[in-house]
Amino acid sequence: MRHKTHREAGDSVVLYPDNYINVVEGEKLEDLCDHYIDLGFKRIVIDFSSTELINSIGISILIGIIEKVRERKGSVAFSGLKAVNYDIFNIVGLTKHIPVFKTDEEAVKEYGGHAAL
Repeated sequence: MRHKTHREAGDSVVLYPDNYINVVEGEKLEDLCDHYIDLGFKRIVIDFSSTELINSIGISILIGIIEKVRERKGSVAFSGLKAVNYDIFNIVGLTKHIPVFKTDEEAVKEYGGHAAL
C-alpha cells in the first residue's frame, strides 16, 4: 500500500489501496479493514483513486471484505473509481450493492462522518 493507507473520519474510515489490487495488495487491504472492523468502525470507504487495476483475486477479496463488514452490521462504499474499474465492478454486479462516490469526501459526507483532511 502507498504511504497514505487510511484516515479516520468521524465514524467512518477511508482506506486507500495501492495501484494494483492483486492477492498481495488485496490481503493488505483486507488486514487493514479487519483492524478497523475490530476497532468498531461500521462505515468503511475504499477510495480507489490511486488504483489502476483490480484483478479477479482482488475482486474476490473485496467481496469478502463486504461480507465481513455486513456481518457486523456495517456498510461499505467505494470512491474514486477509474472508468475501467467501475466497468469491472459493474460487470460483476458490485455497483448494484455498493454505493459509488466520485470522491472519498463525498462518501464520508453521505455516511455522516466528519472529514478531517
